[in-house]
Amino acid sequence: MTTTKKKRRSPRDFGKVAKKGKRFYADYLGPDGARHTPGHSFPTRIDADGWLSDERRLIDLDTWTPPAQRKKAQQTAAVTVGEWLNTFHDGLTRRVNPLKPSTMQNYRRVVKVRITAPYGRGANDPDVTFLKDVKLVELTKADVHRWWDGLRRNYSEQGANVSMQAYKRLKAACAEAVERELIPTNPVSVRGASHVPTPKEKYLPTDKEITDILDAIPARYRVLTSLILHHGLRIGEALALETRHVTITPHEGASMPSVTVTVEQNAQRITDDGHNYMVVQTPKTKAGFRTIPIMATDVPYFLDHLEKYVSDNDTVLRFDMHGKRGNFPARLLTTTSTGNMLLDTSYRSALQRAVAKAGANPAIHPHAGRRWLITRLAEQGAHLKEIGQLLGQDDYDTIMDAYMSVRAERTTSLMEKVANTLEGDNA
Repeated sequence: MTTTKKKRRSPRDFGKVAKKGKRFYADYLGPDGARHTPGHSFPTRIDADGWLSDERRLIDLDTWTPPAQRKKAQQTAAVTVGEWLNTFHDGLTRRVNPLKPSTMQNYRRVVKVRITAPYGRGANDPDVTFLKDVKLVELTKADVHRWWDGLRRNYSEQGANVSMQAYKRLKAACAEAVERELIPTNPVSVRGASHVPTPKEKYLPTDKEITDILDAIPARYRVLTSLILHHGLRIGEALALETRHVTITPHEGASMPSVTVTVEQNAQRITDDGHNYMVVQTPKTKAGFRTIPIMATDVPYFLDHLEKYVSDNDTVLRFDMHGKRGNFPARLLTTTSTGNMLLDTSYRSALQRAVAKAGANPAIHPHAGRRWLITRLAEQGAHLKEIGQLLGQDDYDTIMDAYMSVRAERTTSLMEKVANTLEGDNA
């Protein structure tokens, strides 16, 4: 009987190949003294031997770097601007102190409509649409300028603010890429692109228009409208108010008590898979926490509302505050007729109908109340810090540039006051 001896393999002079099951695994000792693998197995020994030969060649040519490092570099080189923006924003939601859902929603929205999926005229302009497909490691200043020029050409003054926000998101994402050593420098540098466009002069409601709107709005939403148009609350701040935030103080001998409202939270609309819901959050800045005295003319609205329109039951609200998310019961100041939190879009529709019914200027919207109040406070001699405290606004430039207006009748009365100070026959 003849026996066949199994042929023994000669020892390798570089690396080793081992068979486990039906797959082959390779590794070797690199110039750095560490063992390295390809990060995967091979179907045949020839494939494994070939990988080791390629690695040995890199070492001989003095061009070797660790395989894992090369793999990471290849993956990085393949990442596009659009993909990196998504990765960057996903990372912001996983921070120790993640950004608010409403903030993240806005970040993703402006990136989508200006970079990853432009809409309108820009959707058909290659100078706008090309950016998302550029490899991050190949992005240049010339690319960014081309994209920015395309935005300015395709989107009107009205959309300039969205373009500016998208530019800031791109710049922040590339700054993070520099920090992670994915790219050497930040190519997002267009002079003036980060500046907020000078807004057009917005309509300033008259006192009578606001009074007429308050008369025309459904009684259930009258207090809400008073808070927004007469007291300068942001719509989300007014929607998030609970009955515990309203303080009524009787005064001996007075027929009417005083009322104050404390602002300490804000409601933002979130869209998720086509469904809209409101999330209660803390104000964006410390200035947003404040207590506001209600004007005596509007106190009856509050007394009537608390008696007739506050729900007998708590409303379950979603919250995202101080890094925690969940639900909590609250007795809201304003609800729908079914006791639910009012969507900001629903209130805007109700306000538009009231504006039309009152015959007021259709340009009046919820933010117009802040403009009206700032202007009236300034006329009464309030300084910027006082105005900022009442409006929850710590950016005084915004108060001056975006909100403050001059009423036409005010200039007439001022000139009359000047005339009354003149000496002579007309004094």
